[in-house]
Amino acid sequence: MDNSLETFVPLQFKRKKGQWLADSGTSAHDVLIIEAVARAQYWHSLLDSGAFKGVVEIARAEGLMPTTVGRLLRLARLAPDIVEHLMKGSQPRQLTLRWLMRNDIPALWPEQRQMLEQFK
Repeated sequence: MDNSLETFVPLQFKRKKGQWLADSGTSAHDVLIIEAVARAQYWHSLLDSGAFKGVVEIARAEGLMPTTVGRLLRLARLAPDIVEHLMKGSQPRQLTLRWLMRNDIPALWPEQRQMLEQFK
């Protein structure tokens, strides 16, 4: 029996200002952020299951620098409502993956929400 979970999100992709966005009709999704959050959650599950011992092992397997993996893994700790906004495409337009990678993301969810307020 396969215990993996799959989610289908019907989206059409378009390019805007050099960035791929997924258009669901009412909002635009930042594909890079969604992909990064999904990857981070997957890696986090691999660490939790013991499939990988740490960031260095994941980096080696993915062909990435450990610092890149570490920065991406922080996205796995985003508050569920923030992830929901990302999936709906209702996140602030100025919020980019580049910004998320270059800035500290607070561990506490209320502080994460406060961090995102700066974009409004």
